[in-house]
Amino acid sequence: MNWAFVLDRIMEKRKKIAIQGYPGSFHDEACHQYFGDDVESIPADSFDILAKMLADGKVDGAVMAIENSIAGTILQNYRVLREYGFWIVGERYLRIKHNLLAYPGSKIEDIKEVHSHPMALNQCLKYLRNYPEIKLVETEDTALSALKVMENKSLDIASVSSIKAADLYGLDVLGSEIETSKSNYTRFYILERECKRKNEKADKASIYIRIPDVKGQLLKVLQVIHNHDLNMSKLQSFPVLGQIREYFFHLDIEFDETSQYENLREDLMEFTQEYTELGVYKKDDIKKLLI
Repeated sequence: MNWAFVLDRIMEKRKKIAIQGYPGSFHDEACHQYFGDDVESIPADSFDILAKMLADGKVDGAVMAIENSIAGTILQNYRVLREYGFWIVGERYLRIKHNLLAYPGSKIEDIKEVHSHPMALNQCLKYLRNYPEIKLVETEDTALSALKVMENKSLDIASVSSIKAADLYGLDVLGSEIETSKSNYTRFYILERECKRKNEKADKASIYIRIPDVKGQLLKVLQVIHNHDLNMSKLQSFPVLGQIREYFFHLDIEFDETSQYENLREDLMEFTQEYTELGVYKKDDIKKLLI
């Protein structure tokens, strides 16, 4: 039997999931936490490229960061969701642990430059300021920075990357969990091109609403949610393109039974000019972040 052919056929059937970044990135880690190891993560250099891959059917799904507890909401990704009409099928919260990685044999006193994504560098400034002689170099991706450290085989360059990147590229860890805030986490959306099935276990909905520019209209929306005794875990406003004093609002609503959300949706539609569902899905258990 041609085992190489069989292996290729198995690989073809594996789900392909687009991630922003490269193997060993936090997107990659979130992808495998959610789907397990039986998927292939497909790198994308930007969120727009990731969206195009999903829209064109080159991948089966995508993992896309939407907010970070330190940096805040990634506003451009709400634009991506709105433009492409993707469907949120799930979410994953990931505790972000940064590490200082170097070529095997390097010592901290050897390091002259530290390379990483600017957000990762900023989240580790308290640690990095202990070494003022080290130059900080901004790059496009944490994992790609780790890969280049390995490829360059230089003893004086390090990267700020995940522990998964250290394992993947065979790098030494000169500093573990060097992030300034230990409550640093990122929330990721799990996306598909469109809604294919109803999730019977759903307990969270992400929606867009557009309301008239009328005094007290947003308050009425919030009062309806309160009257239904449901939790609104996020409220984010966005200006309507080309319109003055008109806004879209993104809401995340949590519930116990889908019927509760469906009743709320019916009442909210009375106060909104536009009501768009982005996803009705099972929320992630954030208790694991506290361990």
